[in-house]
Amino acid sequence: MTHFDISQWVDFARGVTRDADSAAMDAHVGSGCARCRRTLDLVTRIVRSARDESRYQPPEHVVRCARAISALLSPQRSRSSRLVARLVYDSRRDPVPAGIRAGDRVSRHALYEAGNFSVEVRLEQEKGSSLATLVGQLTDRQDPARAMPERPVLLMARKEIIAHTVYNRFGEFQMDYPPAPDLRLSVALDSPDKRLDLSLKLLVAEMAKSPALPCRRCRRSLAGKRE
Repeated sequence: MTHFDISQWVDFARGVTRDADSAAMDAHVGSGCARCRRTLDLVTRIVRSARDESRYQPPEHVVRCARAISALLSPQRSRSSRLVARLVYDSRRDPVPAGIRAGDRVSRHALYEAGNFSVEVRLEQEKGSSLATLVGQLTDRQDPARAMPERPVLLMARKEIIAHTVYNRFGEFQMDYPPAPDLRLSVALDSPDKRLDLSLKLLVAEMAKSPALPCRRCRRSLAGKRE
């Protein structure tokens, strides 16, 4: 029995085979050739997948975020597009309540400001965990109630992106990340080519040395003893 090669079956599945050849190939698989039937089934699935892929259009917000990430990482960006945030509050400076001992979680809370914007961040890590959690919120201080556009947030260890997410209309975002000593948060603003940068280096350095806060169960136990 003479078999047809895979390139012929690709043309057959695409519908570009000449009528005479198409009839012969159709009769061939109809005669019960298992080998050619398997080849035809394979290339048919590939052709269908390729056609579905060509019709796919990514959501507009995904396209905007991809462009914003590209702009954040572009070496050609100007200095005017970058706001450097300063630390205005650090929970490390707050006194630890009497009777509170180290527990299973390390937590740091901080507030940064730059221009009209503020960024509140909280870093948390369970004792022994290989990942930490960063929770944050971007706010326009001139109009705190306004809806924020969806824009990407990148967590960088020097030049490497170790975690990323997108903040919602309230400016809220959250991500898990592998702890690193030199972290920087880069937040895209209204325009894709503008961003706000803040350094977490001091926070994570002191966080590594800080005793963990007690878990809720321990805090309830301590509260009961004081009562």
